[in-house]
Amino acid sequence: MATVSMALGSVCGSAMAGFVAPNAHSWPMEHVMVTFDNGVISAHANNDAASPIQLLRFAGESYSGAAAALDDTYYSDQYGWVPDGFISLGADEFLWIEAVSTTTGLNVYEGGMRMMRENHTYNAILGTDGSDDAWMWGGAMTHNWYSAESLGAYEVTYEVFVGDAAGNALTAYTSDTVTLYFNAVPTPAGLSMLGLGGLVSTRRRRA
Repeated sequence: MATVSMALGSVCGSAMAGFVAPNAHSWPMEHVMVTFDNGVISAHANNDAASPIQLLRFAGESYSGAAAALDDTYYSDQYGWVPDGFISLGADEFLWIEAVSTTTGLNVYEGGMRMMRENHTYNAILGTDGSDDAWMWGGAMTHNWYSAESLGAYEVTYEVFVGDAAGNALTAYTSDTVTLYFNAVPTPAGLSMLGLGGLVSTRRRRA
């Protein structure tokens, strides 16, 4: 059996120079806790529709390289995928996260450890810009970037599962779903909540 350490892991590569977003570190971290017990995956986030993560735009800021994907958007890296303990998987078994429904207009870009933003890939993932709906999670704490171009409420529901290298779910394991909630608001934060932005599109995993 290969052991995936949930406390350690490689940080996303493709280093990008010149990215500066000082406001990002003022946001407290919020974690999606993932546990694994006797072949059963469980995923839980503390935030709900009544307490969404705020997506904010910082006037006058722009970012070089791959991080330019965040330019002129409302964004946040507060949500992070975190293991609650250790997960032992087989050599050809991997943790996957798949977007099964997403509010139109919510985008996701690959991040990593919050203190190493210059090393994030900022690759479009989880259905953004035509990317695959499923994303292989390496097991280390990973804060991806969520962004939207318009004000309003957004949500995404993920299925967390164990799959093979191609992202096909392994039936020996039980998956779980978790929904994350966001609200793109005018800066500064704390202004009135706005209504749901966009229709919800539903995706299905490939066979």
